[in-house]
Amino acid sequence: MKPPLRILLACTGILSSFNTIAGEFESCPTQAFIIQTPSSVPISYGVELATGSYVILSSDMNRIKAYNGVGFSYHDNYIYGWDYEGGTLGKTGDDYVIVPLTVTKDADSIAAGNFYVGDVAINENAWYGYRKNKGLFKIPLDDPDNYSMSLVSGSTSNATYKITDFAFHPSDGYIYAVTNGATGSLLQIDPVNGAAINLGVVVTSSGSNFTFGAQFFDPDGMLYLSNNSDGKIYRLNVNDANPSADIFAYGPSSTSNDGARCALAEVPVGDNVDFGDAPDTYGTYMASNGARHSIIDDFYLGSSVDNEANGYPTPLSDDTSDGNDDEDGISLPTGFELGESAIILVTATGSGGYLNAWFDWDNNGVFDSDEQAISGKALAAGSNTVSLDVPTWGKAGQTWARFRFSSLADIGPTGGVGDGEVEDHQVTVTETGVTINYYPSSSSYTSVAYEDLYPDQEDYDMNDVIFHLRLIEYVKNDQVIRVEFEAKLAAMGAAYHNGFAIQLPDVAMDNVKESSIEWSIDGIAQSSSPLESGQTNAVLIFTEDLWDHISLATGCNFVRTEPGCGTSYRTTWKMRIPFETTISQSDMPDFPYDPFIFATPGTDHGLAAKNVVGELPGRKLEIHLKNKAPTDKFSTAYFGSREDRSEPSNGLYFVNENGMSWALEIPTSWQHPLERERLDITYSEFVNFAADKSGNTNPSWYLHSNAALIFQD
Repeated sequence: MKPPLRILLACTGILSSFNTIAGEFESCPTQAFIIQTPSSVPISYGVELATGSYVILSSDMNRIKAYNGVGFSYHDNYIYGWDYEGGTLGKTGDDYVIVPLTVTKDADSIAAGNFYVGDVAINENAWYGYRKNKGLFKIPLDDPDNYSMSLVSGSTSNATYKITDFAFHPSDGYIYAVTNGATGSLLQIDPVNGAAINLGVVVTSSGSNFTFGAQFFDPDGMLYLSNNSDGKIYRLNVNDANPSADIFAYGPSSTSNDGARCALAEVPVGDNVDFGDAPDTYGTYMASNGARHSIIDDFYLGSSVDNEANGYPTPLSDDTSDGNDDEDGISLPTGFELGESAIILVTATGSGGYLNAWFDWDNNGVFDSDEQAISGKALAAGSNTVSLDVPTWGKAGQTWARFRFSSLADIGPTGGVGDGEVEDHQVTVTETGVTINYYPSSSSYTSVAYEDLYPDQEDYDMNDVIFHLRLIEYVKNDQVIRVEFEAKLAAMGAAYHNGFAIQLPDVAMDNVKESSIEWSIDGIAQSSSPLESGQTNAVLIFTEDLWDHISLATGCNFVRTEPGCGTSYRTTWKMRIPFETTISQSDMPDFPYDPFIFATPGTDHGLAAKNVVGELPGRKLEIHLKNKAPTDKFSTAYFGSREDRSEPSNGLYFVNENGMSWALEIPTSWQHPLERERLDITYSEFVNFAADKSGNTNPSWYLHSNAALIFQD
């Protein structure tokens, strides 16, 4: 943390009442050293990075001002840092007493003042310090009788980045640092001239800004960052192509923070650590930054806790392998039923602890951020009863829950904690009292057919895109908890490229539980989200280009619209869409909701469509069922253009002057017209049906065709 600025006019070090430097540290110790100055007196901590557990090494380092910019010297096993009291470099041995050194400074060094950013290099025995707008400064440490400080040539013009610490990489010779603020960017700094390359944002805050006052390496190129305000220790691999920082452990917090560590020392697990035993997808092994706690006396869940050298994911749980079941602090007397409350019985040994818990409600093998069921619940010593609500958007079946007990209220499902215990439990989630509504039925499909030449009618064969759809609502206590879609591409007689989607009118986009959506194409699970952003209503995109899912037979231009071009293969989509909060059945849109097609972005869709908006239409061109309002992305310039006679103020959409639309729903697996055979000729009763706004004239028009004009398998 940056201390108050002051101007220094002295150019040499100071005389001290103690000038004897204690013995060196053991060779390359594994712990990290944190120096904090909470009330003008520097305090040193030893931190075990694996768990974040720490001890006070010295509560008084015999100085009355900050000790900052510290680094551990691999060359002589001492800590070096900037002594604010003397305005010079200080040296610290294993008694944690800061001894100021006599340092000769050049004019630039004098003008730079005090330093709160610094480290000792690996490939040379020298301390480097940095001041924004001042430059990078160097003090060689080889000659204890002749310390001199000078500005690194060319570094002043490069000194534009805002950091509060940096660290030398163990092998590549560069300095690395993560910047402060709401986002932290990784910098690679060249010690030759102080020039920095920004390697991108590696961490983003959802609350207060980051101040990474202590930063240090391990031999594998993992950079550790201690955030001043909360003590959370982040870790990232600077050698990754796209590095990203995750919370690794929880250490001491302070408004002033600086760190030093031997960059060539491994990060050991420790001899007294408790791990979880859920499958490793949840973060169990040390290599996966698994949940782990340093074991301390009389502070754990239940009656016992045992230590492990690493996580033991099921079925190789340590409880099974060593016969000592320490998962006795959590009892689950009630079931876990979707949409209902559940009770957790917790036994805590020791007071002053907090419980956090995560349930993999959607059973995707990870504890997502929205699956924290218990957050920072204070526990009394002994028995505690905790209640929680099981979300309706969860998924029935066996899953996992993780419970973590510690003296820290704010921790995550993975990473190291300095006390307490982690217990992983397999649980079963059930679903009862749910009724299922199918449309049109559990064994049939409705058809939706489209003419894609809108806003012109053109050949009106209504076979450019035809889907067979089945829609399913899951209802509990008259509330819809989720919907599912099954869709098959039945025919495609379009030369243009079209996408397909379903809009849920009056169902807010934000009420869809996006992280729990499940969908597949031909049985292959999709990882991307189908929920379209930038919409008021929920819009689910099945594909942006149906041609990506078409295989044409030899001699065929289209699929199932030309004689001899039939196929038994149907591309099939399935979607499971859970809601954040349930929706009353009376508030749900009528079946079949609002399936529509749209112009594939970046593709030609004909002059008629292009001229209306002055460009390739893309998402601006949508074709919906008769009198279904378009989405937010549709261009209303199409209304009234060419043959369209929509009147939004009167609830009329996507109709021409004869009441015919560019999209139809036919409540059966429909036999559609052949290519370039008009619908109103193939099905002669359709004209009167379309002209009657009530829909009472010839409602079964689709059952009476000119058999010579329809496609037949």
